[in-house]
Amino acid sequence: MSVVDDKSTQENAADFKLSKLIGPGLMVAAAGIGAGDMVSATMGGAGYGLTILWAVALAAFLKCFLNEGIARWQLATNTTAIEGWCSQMPWWVRTYFGIYLVIWTGFVTAALMNACGLGIENLTGGAIPRSWGAVLHSVIGAVFVLIGGFKGFEKIMKALITAMFFSILSCAVLTFHDPVAFLKGLTLPSIPAGAGATVLSVLGGIGGSITMLAYNYWIREEKMVGPRWVKYIRADITIAYVFTALFGIAVMSIANQAFHTTGTQITNATAVTRMAQTLGATIGPIGFWAYSIGFWAAAFASLLGVWQSVPYLFADFWGLIRRYPENVRAEIIRTTSTPYRMALLYVTLAPMPFAFMNAPLQIVRAYTIVGSLFIPFLAATLLYLNNRRLPTDTGVNRNSIFVNAVLIFALILFALVGVREAGLLRI
Repeated sequence: MSVVDDKSTQENAADFKLSKLIGPGLMVAAAGIGAGDMVSATMGGAGYGLTILWAVALAAFLKCFLNEGIARWQLATNTTAIEGWCSQMPWWVRTYFGIYLVIWTGFVTAALMNACGLGIENLTGGAIPRSWGAVLHSVIGAVFVLIGGFKGFEKIMKALITAMFFSILSCAVLTFHDPVAFLKGLTLPSIPAGAGATVLSVLGGIGGSITMLAYNYWIREEKMVGPRWVKYIRADITIAYVFTALFGIAVMSIANQAFHTTGTQITNATAVTRMAQTLGATIGPIGFWAYSIGFWAAAFASLLGVWQSVPYLFADFWGLIRRYPENVRAEIIRTTSTPYRMALLYVTLAPMPFAFMNAPLQIVRAYTIVGSLFIPFLAATLLYLNNRRLPTDTGVNRNSIFVNAVLIFALILFALVGVREAGLLRI
């Protein structure tokens, strides 16, 4: 094929319908929402009502810019963020990431597996116990990733996204009652007495962490390469984080109506069941089933997203530290490769002992703490890569002053979140 023909093909590919482009971003949003968003938003709304809605919106806004930075680096260089860290930054950067990836994977897989167990236990009225439901979801997720392929994965993720979004949004609309307090909480930032830790938990939990790196691989699966995709990628990511913000706001609004306004105490052991039962008592059976289905769909979508994407990260990182040539690394990150499947086996089996611990929400909480530590690392590396190492002749712009300001703010804010959540600083 000639250069002219190749360019024409790329231009035609970049002009197809926007509806097809929103897939990768929404899948990243679904993979990142999961247990952390549900739990942090629920506890925030139950404890402090609508006063900290602004924290949900702020978290989604900041992580939108982080994900855009990841995508822009790839469109400019045709390399993933991990490749950028390994080739453009000191050795300790890839060492930190490699150690963090192993630790984070253990926490996130345990949290998501337990969240799925909670969801299916609630949906079946206890017929499927949480522990075995968690194990079952882990195995089903692995089998589906192995046999479904990317297209099958994409289809089921879109179905789960639809279920989780409309069920939770329906509950929020049916319980919505105070527009003045809602707008005040969304637009006027304030931190009620004793709410500092909860605000930080919401900021750290909403919008995902290392799952944002999956965007590199999913846009590659969609064959999005080059500067012509920048505006489409930005639209895709914007839609994804508007979705994330709406979902988190809806969960917090439901928790406010179900718990805060009625003075009902929420406990860790029965948070999911009590939320569903309270909604059932408030708005009828539709409330119980809509929330129950929405919680399960959010947890399972996140599990599938992590089970499918995290092996990419392991396989890619393995090829880079082994210094394999580019053609070999391209084969390694295929879902049929041995490194990918070995990583999938680790993702599937490593969290299983945690399914039999009687502390599912504590595990979810630990995951949000570990996840918050990744955001300042990501912000700092994007400030370096997209200002200093992004080529100037690709047609993809380096960071603007505004983008740099947002990334610096995210770096400082989430560094404080991570330190506070790790118990090293009291705010």
